[in-house]
Amino acid sequence: MSAVPDEMKQRVLAIVRRFKQEHYLPLIALAGVTPSETHAIIAIDMGRKAGIQPVQPHVIAKGLHQTPSAVSQTLKGLEEKGYLRRGRVSDDSRAVSLELTDSGRLLVQEANRMLEGQLADLLDYLGREDAEHLLDTLEKILDFQRIQAQAGKMEQVGLGCAGQGILDAPPYEGQGPRQPLDYEGSPCT
Repeated sequence: MSAVPDEMKQRVLAIVRRFKQEHYLPLIALAGVTPSETHAIIAIDMGRKAGIQPVQPHVIAKGLHQTPSAVSQTLKGLEEKGYLRRGRVSDDSRAVSLELTDSGRLLVQEANRMLEGQLADLLDYLGREDAEHLLDTLEKILDFQRIQAQAGKMEQVGLGCAGQGILDAPPYEGQGPRQPLDYEGSPCT
């Protein structure tokens, strides 16, 4: 194993710390919708694309790392604005299912357009060469982590190929394992 200069080690650790401390989320400013409502509606759509049937509030809460009561208030706001319908699950009259309305699906499309715009801005900022280099380096890091995990030197703690909490939720009783999805909601290969 080659010796890594202390300066480089310190720089790597400082950058990792900054990623943990300076946790940024894209600001998706949709008219008349709070950021929490936007995240919830995207999570509901991702759950649907992941094959979660029915999408239920507790799955959204887990995926968004929020309390069920906080998510309940957010869902209430979305329902009042006409973006969401709540129904009952036929097997369990106490369980609630969530379904986006046509307006809710349009809102998700607009949010996705905004996210794509932010990604395009990032790629423009980096430039094609740096972006390609970054992607190659990130893939190499993931390969390294997989090899280290196989050797028993690391533990994989996230599920799903996109690392999205909504996709990490366990299947409902009676359902088989869920296939992880990529960032667009397509099955991972």
